[in-house]
Amino acid sequence: MSVISTDENLLTLVYSSKSHLGKQVLGYVQGAGDDLRSIDIAETKLGHAMWVTLADGVGKNLGELFSLDNTETPDIEDSDSFETDDWLKLIDNNPELLQNPIAIKGKTFKQVTSRSEVLQFFDVDSAGLEKKNMGEDPTTSSTTKGESFI
Repeated sequence: MSVISTDENLLTLVYSSKSHLGKQVLGYVQGAGDDLRSIDIAETKLGHAMWVTLADGVGKNLGELFSLDNTETPDIEDSDSFETDDWLKLIDNNPELLQNPIAIKGKTFKQVTSRSEVLQFFDVDSAGLEKKNMGEDPTTSSTTKGESFI
């Protein structure tokens, strides 16, 4: 049983407002107009079970979710020997370590590494458009059904 509520009609974004990319991705998803639940870990602490579920969802070890580079945290030399509890304590006190936000829609989890990557969570309706000759009205509605590009 998952500790994260997943819904095909709801995009959940777990991000840190202390991350430049996190704020940019939040702007992208807010402008899309879909149902959105955003969780800013700089404001809201996540439970430890939720962090483990997020790591499992994106297929990474817990430590791989976080970036020790380009943050204001003290230099940590031996992070390779960190256990799950060590990472959980570190992220609880240093939300800026989540540089790449995590997007969830339905059963799909993705750690976003660029602004445009989050667009795959929205309906893409240009795949079925036909090329029109000059002077003809373009097709502006979806001509395909049930396709997902995630």
